[in-house]
Amino acid sequence: MGADIRLAIHNTIEKNKSAYFAFLKDLVSFDSRILEAGKYGQEKGIQDYLKQYFQKLGAQVDAFSPENEKICKYAGFNKNHTYENRENVVATFKGAGGGRSLLMNGHCDIVPPGDESAWTSSPFTCVERNGRLYGRGTTDMKGGLGAAILAVSLLKELSIPLAGDIIIESVIDEEGGGNGTIACCDRGYRADGAIIMEPTRMAVMPANRGAFLARFTVTGRQTHAATKGLGVNAVEKAIKLINAIKEVETHWLMTKKHPLLSNPTVNIGKIEGGLGASIVPEACTVDFDVEFLPSEYDKDYRLIAVDPQDIKDEIQRCLDFACAGDPWLCSHPVTVDWYQETLCFETDAEHPFVQTALKSCRRVLPGAVLDGLPCGCDGAPLFRIGKMPVVIMGPGDLEELHTTDESMDAEKFYQAIEVYANLILDWVGTVKTEEKKEGESCDY
Repeated sequence: MGADIRLAIHNTIEKNKSAYFAFLKDLVSFDSRILEAGKYGQEKGIQDYLKQYFQKLGAQVDAFSPENEKICKYAGFNKNHTYENRENVVATFKGAGGGRSLLMNGHCDIVPPGDESAWTSSPFTCVERNGRLYGRGTTDMKGGLGAAILAVSLLKELSIPLAGDIIIESVIDEEGGGNGTIACCDRGYRADGAIIMEPTRMAVMPANRGAFLARFTVTGRQTHAATKGLGVNAVEKAIKLINAIKEVETHWLMTKKHPLLSNPTVNIGKIEGGLGASIVPEACTVDFDVEFLPSEYDKDYRLIAVDPQDIKDEIQRCLDFACAGDPWLCSHPVTVDWYQETLCFETDAEHPFVQTALKSCRRVLPGAVLDGLPCGCDGAPLFRIGKMPVVIMGPGDLEELHTTDESMDAEKFYQAIEVYANLILDWVGTVKTEEKKEGESCDY
């Protein structure tokens, strides 16, 4: 692909920055939050907007709701989520033929903004301050999704005919665990390479850690604090089990290693128990997060795959062992409820798609590196169900995830558009107009 085309891409982005910012502002304006960890969601407004936008771009648009009875068979499925008025929107841009296909996946849902009065400006009004774009979803991940859409729009504006197909998936319920992308895979969407535009500061990440959300409840015996010896304090028993889990984390930090990813962790996220200071609590519920690796070095320094079930079993065994050493817990054991899971994936760093993504990124950002995403995302279903090579690469900042005053570097947003446009050229390829057969067409 000639340098003149790439220069035209760069110059067009510079010219269109105000329009691109306006598009992102539109996306951020939609309160597309999930509710109750994804059981419900408010994605309808933004998805209706994107349906119309894709149609104006000339795409083949497919809007559909996940069907639990169809996707419950897949690993990573999250149960008890409802999908009335919640649709995935998939746009397919057909190429002229002869090129590789590219799937670009991004989620439109966001987590709630929390106390809106704590924000410097409204979380649903994207504003620029000191070179950063503020608003809920700028980093996670309306910025990345918007940049991918704008890259395709840019190539259409320049009338560059592509050889291969481009599929853009705007999915729901990623923040609830990933059922939206699972439904896309079940519907048959596949490509020769898949990119997720999650925040990486434009590092190329071919692997991520998986995550389990889990809880257990400890039962006790309620009494007045003055006669606490007659009761059993469920909170104190829960602390004993929390300490047991933290010992597992300490062991993992010392023994589990990966070339791109940080060590697995456990986070105690919520403790709920008791009715008042003068009452011995009869129940305590603990919610926790487990972040785990797709593979790890064995004693001979060979990378071996990790079975996610082994992680669950290890946590349950540690709790069983702790319960066995306590007379009350021995007769009142706890069982972990694994209520949400986001599995991990790992694409070989030497795979041609990974190397192409790195090359495309370095055309714009010469210092771009390979790294790993330390949290869950929708890469696993694309990799495990869709059997596609997957990379994660987006303009946002991991440190901004789910924060008050969430923001993204403005220049990274515009650079992401340029990187994605270059990736499309490098991976999908182009055709010369005169090479098209009579009657042959593409969406460009």
